[in-house]
Amino acid sequence: MIGLAGLVLAVVAIVFLVWRGWHMAIVSLAASLIVVATNGMDPLSSINVSYMGDMSAFVGSWFLLFALGSVFGRVMGDSGASAGIASSMLHLVGEKHALLVIMITGLVLSYGGISAFIIAFSVYPIAAELFQRADIPKKLIVAAIMVCPATLGMVMMPGIPSTQNLIPTSYLGTDAYAGGLLGVICSVVMFAMSYAYLQWEIGRCRRRGEHFSPSAGEKIGSASDAAETEAPATWACFAPIVLLVVLVFVLQRVASLTATDAVSVSMVAAVALACLLYKDRIDNLRRALGESCASGLNSLITVAAIMGFGGVVVASPAYQGIVEALMNTSINPLWQAFITIFAIAGITGSAIGALNIYFSSAAGALLATGLDPAMIHRVLCMASVGPATLLPHTSAMLAANQAAHTEVRDTYRYVLISCALMPVAVSLLGMALGLLGVA
Repeated sequence: MIGLAGLVLAVVAIVFLVWRGWHMAIVSLAASLIVVATNGMDPLSSINVSYMGDMSAFVGSWFLLFALGSVFGRVMGDSGASAGIASSMLHLVGEKHALLVIMITGLVLSYGGISAFIIAFSVYPIAAELFQRADIPKKLIVAAIMVCPATLGMVMMPGIPSTQNLIPTSYLGTDAYAGGLLGVICSVVMFAMSYAYLQWEIGRCRRRGEHFSPSAGEKIGSASDAAETEAPATWACFAPIVLLVVLVFVLQRVASLTATDAVSVSMVAAVALACLLYKDRIDNLRRALGESCASGLNSLITVAAIMGFGGVVVASPAYQGIVEALMNTSINPLWQAFITIFAIAGITGSAIGALNIYFSSAAGALLATGLDPAMIHRVLCMASVGPATLLPHTSAMLAANQAAHTEVRDTYRYVLISCALMPVAVSLLGMALGLLGVA
């Protein structure tokens, strides 16, 4: 019981300290020590192996992409390309559809195989321009950017090349398109719900007289017509993003590169093209590249720190006991799997971790029940997403707040509803449809 209480106390400490503005490196270490102390774990081994092991593994895997994502966003912003894209979009669809533009952009990038971490940096400059021009309060920007990449663009839509969507394939014998009909239905419902909710929040803000305001020290391109005329040509504004999406697709489908390798190569190409096209529009390209790279790596450390905490949690006896108890329940096997993944994702803040832990130990037993593997694939993928965003220490949301220069306490309410509670509701819908035979 003490160990379980320690897990709860550690999560509470994270929420409290993050809300108070403490750096995640300090927060994650403090929470890890609470887990260690209450679970009777060896402190040195827990920090050196579990914490540092998971943290360093994440840094090693994402070092290049975080740096490139931050550089790409900075170059697009400083050059005026983001302003040009925003202007083109608003002229095409009107200011009242700014939210729709951001959501579709995030969805297209995620379907192209680009992770939510990189989308946060890449889309933010465009979203900031759109929000400024449409005069939408900035506290809604993280939810707007992340709602599609972190939900339907991660696990709901069939064919998504995300890690979460690919994990079940090696255990269930399925492919990335498993549960296609089920996924499409849930994706449509999720998109409609989140769009309606965020538009409602925008309306509430306007009725209260709230306006867009940049973060302290942040410079966003002017919304004036003069600024529009100074932006690069329309084709040049869109060229790096088009190259990024198309090249990711080609490298995966034609060259058979893994999703991570394809995105890495494509990001290098997109950054190189952007620097070539906009080199005369950036006052000091070398300084911009250096500062943005440092900013991206700072964000990487912030996110990696919470992954280190997850490593300590997974190694704790209390956590192992929770997982074992959940897997030994006698309820419907699909409900058992759903609840287990839901709980693991909620505790660790990681959908990937939840799916890996569950499928590595229980996939065989689940398949032996005779349930449709395609339906299992799609339902359990969806089960992992909502709970991983319920608490403010979720890795992708931390990265998004870093990219947007916003505080978790300002953006969390909107992220909680759109990226956590709504996906939970949609995953329950998927569960019901799956049990009715929809796949």
